[in-house]
Amino acid sequence: MAKLGIFASIFTIIAALGIATQTSTAAPTACNHKEFKTELVKNACDKGGQPEAKNAMKQFMKDAKIKSCNACHSKLAPSYELKADAVDQFKKAGGKLLDAPK
Repeated sequence: MAKLGIFASIFTIIAALGIATQTSTAAPTACNHKEFKTELVKNACDKGGQPEAKNAMKQFMKDAKIKSCNACHSKLAPSYELKADAVDQFKKAGGKLLDAPK
């Protein structure tokens, strides 16, 4: 009977580790936007989805001394809608735009 208890405990631990491993390797949340005007966000989305894009923009804001996401975004999560002048502000702050399609 004790062997059954030990076996059940070991099985429970292995199952928990298996679930934890599967959960931690899940794909990152994809970016909401599918058309990109900036090199920074496109590359970040391609690399690691929305979390990577958010981190890249936070670093850009820090480097450009932009104090708030609301300077360019009319709405934040989950849609991250841009204001009409957001791309111009990004460019003026030193961001690179993608080449316009020909």
